[in-house]
Amino acid sequence: MFRHWSLRKKFIFVFFVLITLPTILFGSLIYYQATDVFKDQAIENINARLEKNNENLLENLRTIENISSFMIYDESFRTFFTTPEEDVIVAREAENDIKGFFTFQIMSNEYIDSIKLINENGDVLNFGNPVRGSELSLRREAVANEGEPVWSNTYELYSDWSGSHHVISLTRIINDINHISEPIGMARIRLDEEQLYNRIEVDARQQGNFFVLAKNGEVVLHPNREFAGELYPEQDVIDLVVHHNKKNSVYETDGEKFLIVKQSIPGTNWISVIMVNQDDVVQSLYNIRSLIVYMVIILAILGVIAFIGFYLWHIKPILALTEQTKQLEKGNFSAKVNVNSKDEIGRLGTRFNQMVVTIQKYIDREYKLKIKQKESELKALQSQIDPHFLYNTLDMIRWTARMENAMETSKLIERLSKMFRMNLNKGRMWVTLREELLYIENYLELQRSRMGERLKYCIYYDEQIKDTKIMKQLLQPVVENSILHGFKDLSGTGEIYIRCYLFGKNILIDVIDNGAGFAASDTDQIRDGFALENIQERLNLATGEDSEVKQKSVEKGAWVQIKIPLYDIMEGNKKESGENK
Repeated sequence: MFRHWSLRKKFIFVFFVLITLPTILFGSLIYYQATDVFKDQAIENINARLEKNNENLLENLRTIENISSFMIYDESFRTFFTTPEEDVIVAREAENDIKGFFTFQIMSNEYIDSIKLINENGDVLNFGNPVRGSELSLRREAVANEGEPVWSNTYELYSDWSGSHHVISLTRIINDINHISEPIGMARIRLDEEQLYNRIEVDARQQGNFFVLAKNGEVVLHPNREFAGELYPEQDVIDLVVHHNKKNSVYETDGEKFLIVKQSIPGTNWISVIMVNQDDVVQSLYNIRSLIVYMVIILAILGVIAFIGFYLWHIKPILALTEQTKQLEKGNFSAKVNVNSKDEIGRLGTRFNQMVVTIQKYIDREYKLKIKQKESELKALQSQIDPHFLYNTLDMIRWTARMENAMETSKLIERLSKMFRMNLNKGRMWVTLREELLYIENYLELQRSRMGERLKYCIYYDEQIKDTKIMKQLLQPVVENSILHGFKDLSGTGEIYIRCYLFGKNILIDVIDNGAGFAASDTDQIRDGFALENIQERLNLATGEDSEVKQKSVEKGAWVQIKIPLYDIMEGNKKESGENK
């Protein structure tokens, strides 16, 4: 079915079904796949951020725990925790060493707010920010853990330097290294909540909030300082973080959806959380999806432009050429295609126009040739001589001459009979070169029987062109002109030399005589020119303007050269079949 469609229908089908529709389908597929990919990528980025923040937090917590562990093994700390009150000098030396150590730690870790040491005698040693506040519950919890570090939630203290602020503290009972179950003192290291958060969350410009909740719902770390040490204001978030096992969950409030990603922090009762508005997560995705939509729309617009352009510049000229071909088929030889380009279609239109002109030229030529032929036939009818009757009569006379032993007369009559037979030639205009030369040979033999030794001739032709078709009786007017006019006043022997040979894609026929040459008088010049012009006109009608009859320069006599385009036997047969129809 597709093969029988018009070119316009095929083009529309190819454009919309094989180009436009796949473009839309693939664009939609990419659109939705990109949505899933970018969502997964956004979640991966959030998880990576949470992992990184947890690593930072754990690193800082381990640093503080290592400081507290150092107190168990260091000689200065053990001296402070175990020296009696009366041994003041030893205690002071230990305090100086401890002071240097803590000064270095506070300077190196700016998130350390203050440090408090209590020995078994009840002596207290404070370093860093001087603070006040209730911390009794932390001591009881530390005692209950028997030397394990205890991390508190965020709580508020008052400082003489900076006023009220929130801290997180590690409290630990220091046991004797030699008697591991015997406590010798207590250490508390307080961390500034704001400084610690800033140290953990390196890039606060990222989407959503990172914060840490205790398992009781209290806020341990949060970018909003007002939340520190308080219950998280939204109970649903506390339930999702504390009581649900899913690592990722979605929380919806006031028409907005939030993606919650959580992870427990080892060694504490804390849970780190990142809470991101889903609109923020997929905002970049929306931009990408919009870009894909715009690309599909632009491709569709470009496709329509390409469709219109291709139709106007390629399909429409072909349709116009088809229409003009139909007009030519109906016999309208005024058919013509407007050519506006030089591409293959433009060249096709140009050649179509040239073909129409050539066909018209051939038709005109064939028409004129037929008219000439009809005129010749009319003249033959007017002469009242039936060629068949004349041929049969000559044949009868030839046999009568033979019966009377007039052999020479019989030969002459036979030659004349052959000439009439060639004239008849079944009404055909075209003969082979060999047949034409045989006709000239018979004509020259008849003339030589009249002129005797005063006429000599020589005929030469290439073997390869002997079967080439030419117009019949093409050479007879030239040869006759040489005998009747060239040899008229010649005192010696008249010689005619005829040669036919191949030259390029043409056949050249030379007729050369040693007669008087072309006439000098006005009357004879007109006569000779008319004979050559008549041959030229016949050739032009038959073969086009490529044929040529011209006079060549020669010192004595005349030289006429006829140039004919080469037609092989098949071409001649085509012409003959055209005549006989």
